[in-house]
Amino acid sequence: MLKGICMLALGALVFYSCDGKSESAGGEKGNDKGTILAKVNDQVLTYEELQYQFPEEVRSQLRGADLQEAVETWINTMVVAEKGRQMGLEKDPAVRAAIEFREADAIARRVLELEIKSKAQVSQFEIDSVYQAERESYRLDQDRFRASHILVGSIDEAEAIYSRIKKGDDFAQLAADYSADRQSAAGGGDIGFFTEDQIDPEFARALKDMKVGDISQPVKTNYGFHIIKLTDRQQAGSDIDSTEVKGRISEILTSTRQGQAYGIYLDSLKKTANIERYPVPELEFQPRPDSM
Repeated sequence: MLKGICMLALGALVFYSCDGKSESAGGEKGNDKGTILAKVNDQVLTYEELQYQFPEEVRSQLRGADLQEAVETWINTMVVAEKGRQMGLEKDPAVRAAIEFREADAIARRVLELEIKSKAQVSQFEIDSVYQAERESYRLDQDRFRASHILVGSIDEAEAIYSRIKKGDDFAQLAADYSADRQSAAGGGDIGFFTEDQIDPEFARALKDMKVGDISQPVKTNYGFHIIKLTDRQQAGSDIDSTEVKGRISEILTSTRQGQAYGIYLDSLKKTANIERYPVPELEFQPRPDSM
């Protein structure tokens, strides 16, 4: 899901950069706008600018592989867009229409972020009340594991790293330095909680006889060779961690309240706007001559 959001957000960022409206555009001027992630000719991308292109609830997740993919997408698009400028496409009607819509969409999203968020706060009392009322339903229906791993491409690499772990080297640091799974590497190899049906069968099989704290010998899967550290194990029927459950409850309550606040806020704005609607003509799409 995050990947899809990344691509949508980058689309908006690219439109603004192509239009010359990117706040960090303009060479070294990007330095006073934040941490520079990339430059393409006179276009500059900062981390802060990139963050603002994503919904607030997913900004904290933008790291590792997702962040790198977003940066590479921006670079690739800037290179192609530069060619488009040389072709004079800034004045192309399709480009101008898209930029105008994207700008309006970004402004609208920012308004809602500022106006709705303050009206959709959920108190800890509300979260605790829902948790207590529905506590019995928050139990695991199957075993769940939490693990960290180091993923490499060859058995020789895996055995060398495993040997270092046995000699006392820090697992998390080795994951950060060598794991091919760069997203989990940033967190010491942690891949969070999962059930058997959510992971590779060979990975799941290796966990069967492991105890919390155990580190496996190299395990081969379709992705490469893993060294696995089991960090938690929860049996079916046990209560899900209350912090995790309350986090879910908070997200659901907040989303519901934001939806309600949005409806009320939008209705109030429409009452003061001059809106006219016309019949939608039933026309077949006519391709542009230069696209045929």
